[in-house]
Amino acid sequence: MTTLTDVASGWSLSDHVPDQVIASCLYDSQGWLREWENNPIEHRVRHAYVHTRPEGADGSSVLPLYLTTRSPFWHGYEVQVDLVGRFGNPIIFAGSTYSMYSKRGPVSADLIRGAYDTAMEWIADGEAETLVVPNLTKAGVADWVATVGPPTGRVLLERTYSCEMSRDYEAHVHERLPNKIRRDVARRLRRATERGLRVEMVEGDAAHDLVPAAYPLTVDTSDKNDWPALFDQEALHSMLRVPGAMLLTAKLDDRLVGAFFAFRRGDEVTYMCGGVEYATLNEYSTYIALMYGGTRWAYENGMRRIEWGRDNYRFKERHGLTGTNLYALVYTPRPQPDLSVDIAHMHWVLFDYIEAH
Repeated sequence: MTTLTDVASGWSLSDHVPDQVIASCLYDSQGWLREWENNPIEHRVRHAYVHTRPEGADGSSVLPLYLTTRSPFWHGYEVQVDLVGRFGNPIIFAGSTYSMYSKRGPVSADLIRGAYDTAMEWIADGEAETLVVPNLTKAGVADWVATVGPPTGRVLLERTYSCEMSRDYEAHVHERLPNKIRRDVARRLRRATERGLRVEMVEGDAAHDLVPAAYPLTVDTSDKNDWPALFDQEALHSMLRVPGAMLLTAKLDDRLVGAFFAFRRGDEVTYMCGGVEYATLNEYSTYIALMYGGTRWAYENGMRRIEWGRDNYRFKERHGLTGTNLYALVYTPRPQPDLSVDIAHMHWVLFDYIEAH
């Protein structure tokens, strides 16, 4: 293990995650970062962790750099906008595209300088052509631009959803949902229960045992949208090894018909990915049963915030969730007008998709 330090800038570069990490959310926590290093779904040929000087007993803020030859998530965006390979190969990512930093907000200038300077060194050495900084909020974008200047291009990459908790589950439903939707949800949940759908949270070995059944549900949405599969079974097992990992399940007898991968961290729960058996949607309202079963579990277990992740944008808005736009910045050592045009195209294609769905 090595550690390099730029004393003047207040940042260090290590090939391992510091022992004490200041985390704003699941995705920059020590547990997630250490297990993500072992997760095989992204093909990485090099990694490093930029971190600030320790800030008291809580430790350091951390931003990972990944030199990646293939990220299925990023490749999916390239496929969607017809720009496969346009950003070179490998690509340097400052944080994985899989990590939706909806709470990170501002980013330390020291972290930014360390990540940018290191990435530019890797590019100068011929290891990559571009640095992509995914999943920044508006505050994070402003910090990057203020610290290292404007990027070659900026993309609205995603919109992720969350909710702060009310005093109890019943208050949550009444405060967030219009009468028509509230009545519809109650009817669908009652009907699903009467027809034998069971929603429960499982963890540990029981969750790992369900991965073979959860895997096809998790990748089915990607298949329908012509994206590559965003996960494989080993990637899902790896995520279940993250501290606080669980699996929210919907079953008919012993048959798994829906699953959300969930992560409890303090008083927050993050539902990252999952899927349902589409044939059960009309008869059992499987997605709604999982969503509200996951909400009820959060209240029963003292959570104060739920992160619901990306996609199903209009549905989540109708159900009272708060959207946060996440942007990607693309940096190159020198201006590239042609690439700037392509990044603008990428922005508008993704923007239109988000607004339409």
